[in-house]
Amino acid sequence: MSGETVCVTGGSGFLGSYIVKLLLERGYRVKTTVRNIHDAKKVAHLVALPGAAERLELCQADLLEEGSFDKAIEGCVGVFHTASPFFVKNQTRELLVVPAVQGTLNVLRSCARQATVRRVVLTSSMAAIYVHCDTLPDDHVFTEADWSNEDRMEKLGLWYCLSKTVAERTANAFVAETQPAFDLVAMCPTLILGPMLPPTMNESSDKIFKLANGDTKVLSLAGRTLVDVRDVALAHVLGFEKPAANGRYMLVSCYATDKEIVDGMRRVDPTIAVTATASPGQPAPRVNFDTNKARTGLGITFHALDAMLEGTCASLHEHKFL
Repeated sequence: MSGETVCVTGGSGFLGSYIVKLLLERGYRVKTTVRNIHDAKKVAHLVALPGAAERLELCQADLLEEGSFDKAIEGCVGVFHTASPFFVKNQTRELLVVPAVQGTLNVLRSCARQATVRRVVLTSSMAAIYVHCDTLPDDHVFTEADWSNEDRMEKLGLWYCLSKTVAERTANAFVAETQPAFDLVAMCPTLILGPMLPPTMNESSDKIFKLANGDTKVLSLAGRTLVDVRDVALAHVLGFEKPAANGRYMLVSCYATDKEIVDGMRRVDPTIAVTATASPGQPAPRVNFDTNKARTGLGITFHALDAMLEGTCASLHEHKFL
């Protein structure tokens, strides 16, 4: 594996940069795509990584531009497709679903043009698995066999969730119909926490930041499934390296209520004074999940809640958000 060339799309992002870091540590030559290679602030954390000077190449690419990934993927044996639009506010189908699907197809078409590519690891999401959890029995256990209901997401305007679901299904259909030289493995992480390499805030860590800085006034009765960025990055790399890896992998460490998250923040960082108050009423039913495929098939040992929060809070201090 060491010395082989791989590509990471969206390498400057929260997850993408950790995948780049891990690949460099394992001796790979890495080509990563960013929207603007001349934006020094956006790529500074990448070029500062150990091994980057010798084995990291930055390539400019646009999800919506057919062929723009050709140069980045040329000569690569593996491709990690993490790039995808993510907006919390002002979500629309045009902003999220269309570019996610078109971008995935553009990357796969570029991969198909390169005979060297043997596997593509796609970053999907738990959003493609369990959005309809409130329509199922409380004791339902989610596995990789579950898929979010597209009609329901369309009706509710859950465009990010729909974008991840349709993009993953589109990728599967592309491989089934075109029979390229590569195979496809999909990773489905839930809300990602943990230490941040980029100096900019990401949407996942922002939820912890708003608890820490007082922007969140009332704790939600709904809980969250969580996973550490270090585990997600490792799962991507192992999903490429292990020949037997196949299909999709659900990446979840734990389910936690806002109160459990706050209690964990207080344990790992007593300097943070969370002021949010509890909501009246009963907490929402907990989400049950089975990550046996990732744990046994890939060998992933997930970080526990406190370790995730410790890494997140430390980064919020390091990057001067707190």
